[in-house]
Amino acid sequence: NSIQKFCLIADVVTYLVGVAEKEPSDFLVEQGLLVGTNEYFEKSHVLKREYEDEEHPFGWMQDGVFELFAEADRLYRWQTEEELVDAAAELP
Repeated sequence: NSIQKFCLIADVVTYLVGVAEKEPSDFLVEQGLLVGTNEYFEKSHVLKREYEDEEHPFGWMQDGVFELFAEADRLYRWQTEEELVDAAAELP
C-alpha cells in the first residue's frame, strides 16, 4: 500500500518535500498526508507549481492547505523547471 510506505518513510526522515503539479497525477492524497498530523506538517515543505492560465488549478480544498504552508513560510512557488531547481535550493 502506497500510503503505508509513505508513512514508514515519513516517520524516519528529517524533512518531507512535496512537489505540487496539476498533471500527471495531481497532489491531493499526498497533500492530505502532509497535513494529517502535526508531526508531518511541521517537517513538510511544498514546492507548488503556478500556472499562468489558471487562477485555481488545484481546487478550493487544496488551496486551503497551500495557505497553511504559506502561513508557515514553507510554500515555494515555481513555474519553470529552472525556478523549481532554485526553489529546491532554498530548502533546509
